[in-house]
Amino acid sequence: MNVMMPGHAHRPHRTRFVLHENPIAGMARHMLTSNVVRELQRRGCLVTRLKMGASLPDVDWAHLASQNDAIISAGGDGTLRQLASHMPAGLLPVGIIPRGTGNVLASEIGLAKSLSRVAETLMHGRTVEVTGARANGDPFYLMAGIGFDAEAVRRLDLETKRKWGRPAYARPILSALAKAPPRLHVSADGGREAEAGWVLIANARYYGGYFRLSAQAGFEKPNLIVHLVPRASIGRRFANATALGFSALQRMPGIQIWSASQLKITSEVPVAAQIDGDEFGTTPIEIKWGDPKLALIVPETYAAGTAAALATG
Repeated sequence: MNVMMPGHAHRPHRTRFVLHENPIAGMARHMLTSNVVRELQRRGCLVTRLKMGASLPDVDWAHLASQNDAIISAGGDGTLRQLASHMPAGLLPVGIIPRGTGNVLASEIGLAKSLSRVAETLMHGRTVEVTGARANGDPFYLMAGIGFDAEAVRRLDLETKRKWGRPAYARPILSALAKAPPRLHVSADGGREAEAGWVLIANARYYGGYFRLSAQAGFEKPNLIVHLVPRASIGRRFANATALGFSALQRMPGIQIWSASQLKITSEVPVAAQIDGDEFGTTPIEIKWGDPKLALIVPETYAAGTAAALATG
């Protein structure tokens, strides 16, 4: 991971932005995007919106790069993933306006959902290079899940989520818990093998926005952190899910934790998968860390902490 910090006396100064917005993400905070845009304009910035519903594969990215200092992703983690999936790597730094339900990325980089903090970061935040991974060729940056959490995502009603936010997950979570756990076969880096009932793969520390999945993961760390949760009774599955909500899954009995760059997850019957909180088909899943790269605009405190961590090894 590269942290681009040219010195405290020369902070970035961005004034030209292009905005890519998911208009239905985080309806409870739908005014945040407009307020941030107005604040940027008040500070002398020019903000150009991509046409609503624009086809990202058809965007003239080279032209946008020649006219702008950065691109803003306004939405949730899935909105950023879709944007980064279509924009050529390294063409423009990407900043975020966190409007989604979970916003794992905002938690990961310590970006408060306040008007002044978001605008300040977009204009003057440092840029870090984030290394993602691919699941069956599709990129993700934060996490992947195979089994219980992905089954809950599969059962989630998107209209209910848009209306109610987090409470919309209650019914699909309980429904997924009641389903017998699958038998997943996991192989890593061509050597280690194990069986599990649920697999969580972390490229970032946080999961679901507010709770920590792995202290060993992070954008400054090489490889993915893989959590192998054993097949168990419904009571134990409920305990594991509760522990995840309290950032304590790693301390639960029977959990195996691997560091790996390549994984293959198979099963006798198809099992649901998710990447960055979005439904992603079923097993078999092959995951490889190391690509693509994303130039991400982050708060000063995160960039400084990351640089210090890299310096100390």
